[in-house]
Amino acid sequence: MAIPPVNLGRIVYMNVAPVYYGIDNGLKPDWLKIVSAPPSTLNEMMEKEELDISPVSSVAYAKHQDEWLLLPDLSISCHGRVMSVILVSKMPLEKLDNKKVIITDKSAAAAELIKLLFLTKKVKPVFEIMPIQCPDEIKKHAEAALIIGDKALKEKWHVHFDHIYDLGQMWLELTGLPFVFALWAVRKSFADKRPDTVSSIIKIFGLSKEQGKKNLETIAAKASGILGIDIDICRKYYELLNYNLDPLQLKGLRTFFEKLYQKKILPQKVRLRFFDSDSK
Repeated sequence: MAIPPVNLGRIVYMNVAPVYYGIDNGLKPDWLKIVSAPPSTLNEMMEKEELDISPVSSVAYAKHQDEWLLLPDLSISCHGRVMSVILVSKMPLEKLDNKKVIITDKSAAAAELIKLLFLTKKVKPVFEIMPIQCPDEIKKHAEAALIIGDKALKEKWHVHFDHIYDLGQMWLELTGLPFVFALWAVRKSFADKRPDTVSSIIKIFGLSKEQGKKNLETIAAKASGILGIDIDICRKYYELLNYNLDPLQLKGLRTFFEKLYQKKILPQKVRLRFFDSDSK
């Protein structure tokens, strides 16, 4: 009997290429329909039940913990510098009190992390959400801006701004822990109806990610060609990223959620719930 289609999300940036490498190279079954979009769009599509499984921002999971379950051993995380989530600023971070800071609407985790980092330093900028344009446009409208994804990697931001802050490094300095930007989630209602399909997709992801780890040079070369980024930057970027979800990363994730709750950014405590095929 044919398996009904499954709508699977994929972040449009180069960061997820290692996770989807095997899926891109022969592991994708016909019934798996892939939708590529920025992180915030995937979050919204999961909320609207337009996707069944998708990478979601860690903050989006926190807000939908009762409706979504996590897939095991999958994340986009870093232990220190991440390169693709940065604050560019005309002045030191400590002097941005009451100054305008542009934040992206493309990544909920990065936006909440930068707010949290400012709070810990007792700095209160004026946040404004607007599209991130070229460096000159940013300088015209604000003192600083949060830049994420491929745009953070492509532009020579240090030429235009005196101060560049890597949010992964800032989190490490604050906590000594990894930071988890994204997780893979399945809608609980979908998992309840089709647990065998979810188990199959988890296995596909495991194989796909393993193939990706073995082909990072190929992945870096492709990203370099498509985005016009020096291959050495691409190599370094993939070396910094981690796609597992081990105990240390879980500790970093729980610490992030606890801090957001303490600062009243999240209205309730977060419990991590994973899909478990044995309980279905």
